[in-house]
Amino acid sequence: MNRYVVEKKLGSGSYGSVFVVHSTTNIDKKYVMKKIPLKGQSQKEKNSAKQEVKLLQTLQHPFIVRYIDSFMDEESNLCIVMSFCKGGDLSNFIQKNYLNQRVPEKTVLKLFVQSALALYFIHNQKVLHRDLKSQNIFLSEKGNVKLGDFGIAKVFDESGMRTCEQMAQTTIGTPLYMSPEQCGGSKYSYKSDVWALGVILYEMVNQGALPFKGKNIQMLFLNIQKGYYSPIKNVNHYNSQLVGLITKCLQTRPSKRPTLKEILQTPIIVKYIR
Repeated sequence: MNRYVVEKKLGSGSYGSVFVVHSTTNIDKKYVMKKIPLKGQSQKEKNSAKQEVKLLQTLQHPFIVRYIDSFMDEESNLCIVMSFCKGGDLSNFIQKNYLNQRVPEKTVLKLFVQSALALYFIHNQKVLHRDLKSQNIFLSEKGNVKLGDFGIAKVFDESGMRTCEQMAQTTIGTPLYMSPEQCGGSKYSYKSDVWALGVILYEMVNQGALPFKGKNIQMLFLNIQKGYYSPIKNVNHYNSQLVGLITKCLQTRPSKRPTLKEILQTPIIVKYIR
């Protein structure tokens, strides 16, 4: 901890607290430090925290939060130092700038494509994010995507496709972004991340509104499992292919959803990348 000075606390969650820090050798160089308390935690929780460090070390990509450093402090906290995203997260970006006006199509396209490319990369590394949401998509000073928070990501065994097909069966994630198979406790795969990406695209097109609602968690899960979501607003102001991706990603049957590769082969996406 002597290498870093805490400037301010950004927030706390079930996985610890997050701070803005700067290096003791360069006050102008800011980072984000995630402090995860390991004292008194179960072995499973300790392993989960250590997994996040290993993941961040291996997932080097232009649109993924960059790993800087990690260490144990004197209070048995695992400290993970990452690049600082000055633009905040996507959720706050929409709430701050676009509650009363549409997000420009070029902005939606940029953020969606960059998120999809980051997700495509981690899927190729046999990693499933499992908690994809707009609060976990951070933005750089230039407004580029930095996908983060891999605290509950699932790494598939190196033995390959057979293990991938066995999939994961734990219900993990944020309810509003959960896929039907997660809500029902059924098997899920990479297509659960595709569902969450569809929710995020809906959120951008609908000025921050989320597709699924419910008076309680049971009703929310039921609506998700039935695919009952609020009509897409501003549908005539966006390219039909872009809007169509929402419908494709929010198919209740995982087999009906596109893969990340198929999403990136959509003509409007191909044209943007080129």
